[in-house]
Amino acid sequence: MAQDKQLFNYSKELKSIAKGSKKSLQSLYQQEAGNMLTFAFKTLQHYKFAEEAVIETFTLIWNNAKYYDESMGYARGWIYTIFRYHLHNITQKNYIALKENLKGNTSTFLGEICTNLYVGVDNFKEHGSFYQILEELPEDIQRSLMTTYFSGESLADTATLLNISLGKLKEDIRTSIRYLAQKRQPLNIKHDHTCFIGEFVLGSLNTQEQQKANDLLANDPVAEQISLIWEEEFLHFLSQLIIEKTPESLWVRIKQATITEKDTSTDMAELEDELALSQAENDPSFLHKATYFTKKCWISRNFWRGTSFALLGLMVALLIIRPFEYPIKIAAVLNATLQPNQVGYTVKQDKQLTITPLIHQSANDQLGLQLWHRDAQGMLHPITILADNKPTILDYQSQFKVGDLLLISLEPKQSGQISHQLTGQILYQGTLVSFE
Repeated sequence: MAQDKQLFNYSKELKSIAKGSKKSLQSLYQQEAGNMLTFAFKTLQHYKFAEEAVIETFTLIWNNAKYYDESMGYARGWIYTIFRYHLHNITQKNYIALKENLKGNTSTFLGEICTNLYVGVDNFKEHGSFYQILEELPEDIQRSLMTTYFSGESLADTATLLNISLGKLKEDIRTSIRYLAQKRQPLNIKHDHTCFIGEFVLGSLNTQEQQKANDLLANDPVAEQISLIWEEEFLHFLSQLIIEKTPESLWVRIKQATITEKDTSTDMAELEDELALSQAENDPSFLHKATYFTKKCWISRNFWRGTSFALLGLMVALLIIRPFEYPIKIAAVLNATLQPNQVGYTVKQDKQLTITPLIHQSANDQLGLQLWHRDAQGMLHPITILADNKPTILDYQSQFKVGDLLLISLEPKQSGQISHQLTGQILYQGTLVSFE
């Protein structure tokens, strides 16, 4: 759920994202994805491209958060600079497809005429606030400013949409930008190009002027900061929109787009399953929601990992209570070698040796799991072939010692015969500890 933008610490989240925190990326997504999706759809009037704009924006944030300069401030402005720049690129690259999508609509323009919804709503405006100052401008100038901000068209086409001349639209923009720069406290910075930067951020400059603005921002840190201030000023216009609810599949697609080198093929497969499941989630009934939640848990390794830790905690509690006829002498917890924080098996020895799986194991007709004991001298001793997905119990009175290793490897099946030479991959291992 989104927080008040004044309470949400954008700069802190960007710093965490720069360090590789997916949790912070998700926090930022929950805060801004709905705004971005609504903004993109209003501009493009095409839901698929609007979703692509949000996905690409969060991918760019994930890859470039390290370049955010905290001393500049205005982190939300930095985020929306990326978003609106990419939105502009999508418009340019897919202009024909976007126009084709408008066929049959009442308007053939990307975007629509925007009218200030808060005109005359005094309790909405605070003294010196953006909207209080905006409303001091004539309504036609307000309309020109907001329509240009949300428009996906060129300035000339935006003027046609508004049914005014291009010269009138340019004058309206300059008037509104100049007035906001004079009256708004955040823009009270002495700089020769404050209004020019405002027009650049709004998107009302021609190609030559845009290049001049890019050169200015590249060489003048103050100008760059002013551009972020303008970006945040214009974000007040988001209050004009009815925010879209983001589909669950959108976050899954962002996770797919930001998958890292340390993520495995299993991570990618799980995301594909999660995406397919989330895209099928459109039935509001309680039964369907319950089924959806169950399926989501079933494909989630985090769910099974948490279950494993819960079972491990229960086992430890039982070991402490020791309600057994034959007290446990020695035990081990075997973790996955590829994912050390995932518990796979527990082993305990009392009168018998019991090997208990904590997660579902999938082998085939040719391969099976085998338990080994490696002593302090490094000698390897085969113990037993493990049963599929159920405890293996056997009379085994070998003198284990504290600190010895237990290993589970994947070995070729030999007509039920135990292998005396380790040839397969070691999947789980753990150290023996004493309970006496």
